[in-house]
Amino acid sequence: MEKQLNKMKKQLFILLAFSCLALKSYAQPTNIYQPYGATTNFGKVTADSLNYYVVNYPSLELVKIDQSNTATVITTLTVDPIQSMIWNNGKGIFPVAVGSPYKLFDGTSHIDITGGQLPIFSYATDKIITLDYFHIGNTTYFRTTDKIYKTDYSSPSSIITLATRQSTTGVGILDMSHTTNSIIYQNIVLGTAGVLKRIDLGTGNITTIDSSISGITSYAKGIVYNNEYYYCTPNTAAAAGNSKIYKVSNSGIKTVFYNETNPSKLIRKVIGATPNGVIAVIADNSGANEYVSISSGVATSLNFGTFANSLPANNFAGGVTTSSLVYFSAYDTTRALAVNKALWVTDGTLAGTKKIKGGPSSTFAMSGLDQEYLGTFGSCGNDIYYEGKNGPTYDCIIYVNGTTFSMQTYNPQPTSSPVTMRQTASGILVIATPTSTTSTKAVYKMNCSSATDIAENEVNNGNYIVYPNPTSRFLNISSQVDNENCSVQILNSLGQVMFRDQLENQNLKVDFSHFSAGIYFLSIKDSRGNVQIKKIIKQ
Repeated sequence: MEKQLNKMKKQLFILLAFSCLALKSYAQPTNIYQPYGATTNFGKVTADSLNYYVVNYPSLELVKIDQSNTATVITTLTVDPIQSMIWNNGKGIFPVAVGSPYKLFDGTSHIDITGGQLPIFSYATDKIITLDYFHIGNTTYFRTTDKIYKTDYSSPSSIITLATRQSTTGVGILDMSHTTNSIIYQNIVLGTAGVLKRIDLGTGNITTIDSSISGITSYAKGIVYNNEYYYCTPNTAAAAGNSKIYKVSNSGIKTVFYNETNPSKLIRKVIGATPNGVIAVIADNSGANEYVSISSGVATSLNFGTFANSLPANNFAGGVTTSSLVYFSAYDTTRALAVNKALWVTDGTLAGTKKIKGGPSSTFAMSGLDQEYLGTFGSCGNDIYYEGKNGPTYDCIIYVNGTTFSMQTYNPQPTSSPVTMRQTASGILVIATPTSTTSTKAVYKMNCSSATDIAENEVNNGNYIVYPNPTSRFLNISSQVDNENCSVQILNSLGQVMFRDQLENQNLKVDFSHFSAGIYFLSIKDSRGNVQIKKIIKQ
């Protein structure tokens, strides 16, 4: 009996730990790389799914810092990169000078990209690699305002153009989001419609998702949640009374998620999503902005539609979606005198919408706490880290506990602009001023790897068989119980749901080919509510 009770306690502990991803309290940032003592200096940074890359000055060594915090010199660069660079699995592309070709490092040699695969570098937007690049395995997808590319870095000829802007007028390709099977991007042409397009990552085919309203400049960038893309019609007067939020599935199927039919209202922006609903901002004809949570076609107000209260008002800069919360910036209570901004959080319910802190920008501010700005925030489960101001401490790392919503200001302070915060599977890394010396800079890490410490409730217990593990492509899941109705989820080490499905006919085959190498967690919930968890390694 005692043995059975202990087993039940262990299972309950696992489930609680996995849902919160908080087996350990997140510690102070740790100085993990400062090789030259008081003379340390760093330049450009980037990251892939597992590693952080930084350039040492003045030696120009390109250093990779892996999940175990081991720093390895990958190569010595020929010249200091003058703009954003991309690296993945020890290979990379970087610009060296205006008027010169980009260079590619294939793991052995530095090669000028002169065959037309990339433009000659300049500060024009169609010549700069933007920060919304992403990696799937050894392949990196990236863009300028002119084209979208992919490469595995094996040679310049491996750089393949996937899409090109529609016209030389307008800003071209404005932004890029992705699911496991899609790239969704916005193509802007002056005087005509803003167009949303989709690239199928399997076939390379390009289809138009939306060009429903002419004469507009752009759609607000949408969000990806549970491997689906949510966006709204452009926020112009023409959309009032017929303003929609659309959902685009991973396979590219577009459906109406919500339709705002009030003739005096339109949807301004989708800023995030929680299990309780998609979070959006709706404007009325007075210019007020109402925060709402939308589920099953119903919009629930998160600020009563009024501004004489302590709920969020009138700003819609965007938000950050974590495991089950959305953090966002909005004005502090009143619209008439809305000079102060505040950090808010919601779980998608009115009761769960809270102001964490607010105040004038001279004493409190958030820098780019928005999914559109890579490098200014990171999340661990429902906890977030971002760069901002908090009281008398400026340009500091701020930590918000996703359970208590207590806020803590961390020293060290970030030392470069834009902020060089990047997230990998094991943590959030940032260049900051060391606290113990007068050194210029050091690399600090905020660990997010507590999920890997979960004691597993093994799936291979007679009820389910999971193989192969580790896997490089497919994962097979089989139930040994006849007619068992089970739901299956796969989460990454940050607690984000990467895949969900039902176990039908006792078998399920999951394609891991679009997942980056690393650690994932398989959660199987049976019809009686029992949950079993197993750690899966993708090679």
